[in-house]
Amino acid sequence: MMKKIFTTLAILLCCIGLSAAQDYNCFSIIAGKAATVDGSVLMGHNEDDGGEQMLNIYVVPASDKNLRYIWCEFPGMDVADVYMNQFGVCIASNGCPSREDKTNLTNGGVLYEVRSAVAKYARNAREAVEIIGSMVETLGYKGSGRSYIIADTAEGWVVSVVKGKHWVAQRVPDDQVMTIPNYYIIGEVDLDDDFNFAGSDDLIEYAVSRGWYDPAKDGAFNFAKAYADPKTLKSDNNVTRHKEAWNYFFGADMPGTFAAVPTKKVSLRDFANVLALHETPDAKGHLVNSICNDNTILSTIFQLRSWLGFDTGCVMWNAMGHPCSEVYVPWYAGMTEAPKGFGRFKTAQEAEQKHFSDAKNLRKKYPNHFYWKYVDGWSVDAEQSDLRREILRERKKFEKLPDKDKDFNAFVAKFY
Repeated sequence: MMKKIFTTLAILLCCIGLSAAQDYNCFSIIAGKAATVDGSVLMGHNEDDGGEQMLNIYVVPASDKNLRYIWCEFPGMDVADVYMNQFGVCIASNGCPSREDKTNLTNGGVLYEVRSAVAKYARNAREAVEIIGSMVETLGYKGSGRSYIIADTAEGWVVSVVKGKHWVAQRVPDDQVMTIPNYYIIGEVDLDDDFNFAGSDDLIEYAVSRGWYDPAKDGAFNFAKAYADPKTLKSDNNVTRHKEAWNYFFGADMPGTFAAVPTKKVSLRDFANVLALHETPDAKGHLVNSICNDNTILSTIFQLRSWLGFDTGCVMWNAMGHPCSEVYVPWYAGMTEAPKGFGRFKTAQEAEQKHFSDAKNLRKKYPNHFYWKYVDGWSVDAEQSDLRREILRERKKFEKLPDKDKDFNAFVAKFY
């Protein structure tokens, strides 16, 4: 089913075999090109993780072994890094625990290697789907479960993997918006429709064999209901965050929905607004059950415009931490090097080699790193929470974009 070249690639990558600890706290959005004000594909992601974290950003040069790509690295983390390569292929992920309790791995399986393989080798989103599927089928996934969020200038995909060797992928329709917290959202699956779906050939049969799906009682097969850890589907943290996004884009709760047509065409500003959403802080100032929360360590919006060429048309907008109080800064796919001071090492090669071995006491070892100035502003006391809201109000004034103007939208509509 999968291309042989990617099977070979997966076997080579298994040698990296790294231990994992999953954090189930992220949020992602994709808007198809017909759902946006300018015809771009948009993908947004909040990376949420606890503990000491230090962001590094590298521009990795192209070589005879890999494409050029921008790498947002969190040392020591298995599933936190975010990438965009020279063809505008971008990848992030959300932890989605599965109910799988058996282990089926070859040569230790894969985890950390998945997203870096996409950045290094995928020339479009569909090729990224094939790479992930091949790695999972060949070597097995060693985490409980995860949904990889992928996009390029043409389309967006969600690739959901399960512990072991099962996976499924669904394309986001061009005129729709997809939002995902930390549970599987792919429902009914049609693997005969290879334009919109891909996945393991025995996806349904295996679920039947494990007692997770009974065709006679359950009706049409639903991947999320069959494979998800049931607790995740009822989690207040997941459901509340999902509702926040649904109400913003669709004006109503949309339970069980993979994607839907938004009430209006969406913009970069809409993505920034949703990624910054949070409820009123609690008595201690903590942000709970919120898309933007205490553990948000990086917020990224990928703006993927096909008509401008990859170098300038594909932009990774990064807010260094909480998007409710930080400004999004553009990183273009055509960049050949990162500004000085964004990486703890001089080369990305050294960072990759030491990603896990150099991951403790980071603040003590690198006291002058740029990221700490952002971390120091993330106090969760009530006074700071009020200040964050004031900063957000001022930031919106400062960053007001013309796509909020009706005349500009009418102008854009003439061309896209």
